[in-house]
Parts: sequence; C-alpha cells; structure tokens
Amino acid sequence: MSVSEQMLVSLKWMSPALVLLFGGCLILCSSVFLSPVKPTGVDNRRNLMASISMFFLVAAAAFHLLVTSHISTNTIDSCLFRFDSISIAAERLALIGGVILILLSWSLAPKNYLPEFYGCLLLILAAIPIIGSANDLIALFLALELVSIPTYIMLSVAKGDNASFEAALKYFTLSGFASCFFLLGTSFLYGLSGSMDLGSVYAMLGNGGGGKLGLLAVLLILCGLAFRITAVPFHFYGPDVFEGTSLTMAAVMSYLPKVAGFVAMVRLFGATPIGDSLAPMVVPVLLVTSVLTMCIGNALAVAQTSLRRLLGYSSIAHTGYLLLGFAALILSSAEPQVLFTYLAAYAAMTLGVFACLAEVDEAGGQSIVVGDLAGMYYRRPAASIAMAICLLSLIGLPLTAGFVAKLQLFFAAGGANRWDMTVCVWLMAINAAVAAGYYFRLLSKLFERGLDLPPLRLWRPSLFLAYSLCAVLTIVWFFQPTSM
Repeated sequence: MSVSEQMLVSLKWMSPALVLLFGGCLILCSSVFLSPVKPTGVDNRRNLMASISMFFLVAAAAFHLLVTSHISTNTIDSCLFRFDSISIAAERLALIGGVILILLSWSLAPKNYLPEFYGCLLLILAAIPIIGSANDLIALFLALELVSIPTYIMLSVAKGDNASFEAALKYFTLSGFASCFFLLGTSFLYGLSGSMDLGSVYAMLGNGGGGKLGLLAVLLILCGLAFRITAVPFHFYGPDVFEGTSLTMAAVMSYLPKVAGFVAMVRLFGATPIGDSLAPMVVPVLLVTSVLTMCIGNALAVAQTSLRRLLGYSSIAHTGYLLLGFAALILSSAEPQVLFTYLAAYAAMTLGVFACLAEVDEAGGQSIVVGDLAGMYYRRPAASIAMAICLLSLIGLPLTAGFVAKLQLFFAAGGANRWDMTVCVWLMAINAAVAAGYYFRLLSKLFERGLDLPPLRLWRPSLFLAYSLCAVLTIVWFFQPTSM
C-alpha cells in the first residue's frame, strides 16, 4: 500500500475522530470572537455551545456508522493506525459517554468559559478513538496527552474557585509524573524492538519479551496508565479531585480518563500475547494491584459521608474489577469485549447517578453529603427512580447492565483455571457485597419517610434526558448485552 493510499485509508476510518477534533478546535477558536456573556444571555450561550457540540457528536456518530459496517471481522492496517474491533469499541464508548456528558453539562457548564469547556470536551472525546486505533507508540502517547491537556483546562475553569484550582494542580502534577513513567517504558520498548510500530513491539514481546528490560518496560507503562484509571497506589488524587471540582467535571473524570487508560492497555498488551516469559511476572502484579484497588476503594467508600468522595472511591473499586478482567485478557481467558462491555455499563450507571445528583442541585436541593438524599423520592420522584435503577446496576442485581457486566468478568477470570485468579474472583465477590452495603445506604436514604421537606419543582430538560437515557440503557443492555 502506497503512502497516499495509507493516508486515504486513515482519513476514512479516522473520520469520526477528525470530526470531533475539528469541532473542538472550532469551538475553542470561537471564544476569540464571542463577546463576554451577559447575565441575561447565559442560557442562550449555553444552548448555543451545547447544541454545536451535540451536532458534531451526532455527525461523528453518523460517520462511525458509515465506515464501520464491514470492519467487524477484518483488520485494516495503515501504518500509524490499526482499525479493528478495538478501535470500533473505543469510538462507541466515546460517543456514548459524549452524548450523556453533553446533556449533563447543558445547564451546568461554567458560564464564563463555555467555549473552553465544550471545546476541550470534544477534544478528549476525539482522543479516545485515536488511542483505540493507534499502531505506533508515538501516536499512542500523543493521543493520551490529548486526553490529559484538555482535562487540565476543564478542571481549572470548572468552578473558578481555589478548590477547583487545587484539583487542577493535583491532576496536572501527578499526570506529568505518570507520563514520565509511560515515556520511559516506551523508550525501552523502542530500544528493544528497534521500532515504534506496535507490530514490531508485539513480535519482540512474543519472542521472549526482551528479558528483564522488557519486563521493566511493560511495568513502567502499566504504572503510567494506572494513574489514568485511578488504580492503587496511584489513586489518592481521585476523591480529592472529585470533591474539589464541579459535579459535571467529576462526572467527566469518573469516565473519560478511565476509558482512555483501559483502551490504551488493551491496545498495547491485549491485542496479542505478551510472551510466556513476561506473563508469569506481569499477571501477578496485575492481580495484586486489582485486589488492592478493589479492597481499598470499597473499604474507604464505606466510611464516607461525602457523596463526591464516596463516588470517587467507588470509581476506584470498579477499576479493580476491570484490572481483574484485563489480567484474564492477558491469560487469553477473556476477550477485549468483556472490558468494553463493563465500561459501557459503567458509563450508563455512574454518569446516571451524577446526572440525578445534578438535577437535585439545580432544583434547589443539596447533594453534598449522604444525608442530603433523605426522602428525595418524595421531593424529586423521577430523578430518584432513575438513580435507584443506576444504583441497582452498580450493585450488580439482575435486570440491569451491571449484572451482565460483572457476570462476564466473573466467568472470564474464572475461566483462566489458575488458583490465584480463583482467589481474586472470590475477593471480587466479597467486594461486590461490601459495595452493595453503601449503595443500599444511598437507596434507603432516597426512600426514607418521616421528613417534611418541600418538593423540588424546578426542571431541567437536559438533565432529565441524561438520567432517563442512562436508566433506559441500564435496563435495555441487560436484555441486549451484545449492543453494549
């Protein structure tokens, strides 16, 4: 295939990401020409920015449907990019999350920084398909930075107060630290394979793994990605950032960096066996990290009274479950689709909870501590029912997408026929029971009686659509798990 043909193939298959990139850049540049927003025109400006963002997202979804109809069983390689089932899943996860996040932020985005917020959001959404399609270490690193850099900006402008700036500074400092780990690992892989192409890296890892230096390279890269997915011991910034930033930005942080990190892990180490010499050493590290992450996340979530911190530690616990699935993927007892199914279910149930909490805040209530939800069903029935459905999915009860996602992880990890994986599966079951305790605590608060509080009547259509979509997807995906 000639260079021109490779460029045409790349442009064709990367068209959804390119649409989002163009839209993000256009919205960012519009801030130069837009006049400062007046208090009376905030709603109009929000409607304008959110509508334009949704337009580009829908356009990207249309291109996605057009170009991926025949790729499900084929792999198309165009040098820098590889288009296969992993790249398709990454695009779908970005598009699903993007729709929910734009609806969630429609009436909550920072009024003085609307172009910056929506422009950066589209850039992050564009980066995830690029990560899923990357076939080169440099392209993969640049795509990961395309997630990180806009996130710094969004965290800085989310609230505009000291807590928001502190959250942005923490994430910026630690993200730079994680990028150093990743770059050092990739430099070792380049030295061992003699190429930045992932095909050459796969061949090197599959033919012996480069010895101890190859093992060190893999572990360094996993350390760099562990920060993005909030895995222990790189987790401690997560709850602090959740608490310091806005509710909308907390929802963004709970989903998009996690998707980017796991898609990168699957692209690097899940698309091909990493070699018999590396797997015996890498898998135990992943299992220990998985157990620590799920146990610490759930143990600390139980003790929380702050809703934001509780959801932050809950997010950490779900990372532990996903790491167990990733270990099963390396051992070839799971398919990448198991992880992507869990991430899709996680998007619906977690972003749905954030949308419900945002509805309570916008209607004049509070969602700061767990006690603020007391009797919320009698004050805000629709949001409470949707939140109950999402919480039941987070618990993993039948008739929800969370049940299907966790069941697939159980079978995938149990199918490895290893004693250590079996132990981790039982620990996952115990942690799921512990998590059910604090999720049921939230549920009981929603339907608590005996409180004489006024109803919350202010209604935001975008938030209603956001949590309704999440609740519907949570139920539909139980009956149609293949659509996740």
